[in-house]
Amino acid sequence: MKRILASLALSVLVVSPSALAQGQWGSSFSADDARSARERGEIRPLKEILRPISAQYGGNMRYFVGLFEENGRKVYIIDWVTRHGELVQFTINAKTGQIISVS
Repeated sequence: MKRILASLALSVLVVSPSALAQGQWGSSFSADDARSARERGEIRPLKEILRPISAQYGGNMRYFVGLFEENGRKVYIIDWVTRHGELVQFTINAKTGQIISVS
């Protein structure tokens, strides 16, 4: 089960068309780069990042936009559907799990 979850999490770290269309983020990370960063402790696993968001906002992740470099820090960008059906986009510090912005 852990292997499946890890594979799913890493597979979504590949650059998405949505992320490229945004053009506002720095370089994105390949799945190998993300795995290496996680192993070095530079980022937290995505499932750890999602758990508190789920507890606070309810709902679930709709789309994983990617892992990016922003102002010298790694950030996860995810699209989320809240328990009220709202679509929001989170920018999350990949190391600390702190939500940087919600739009």
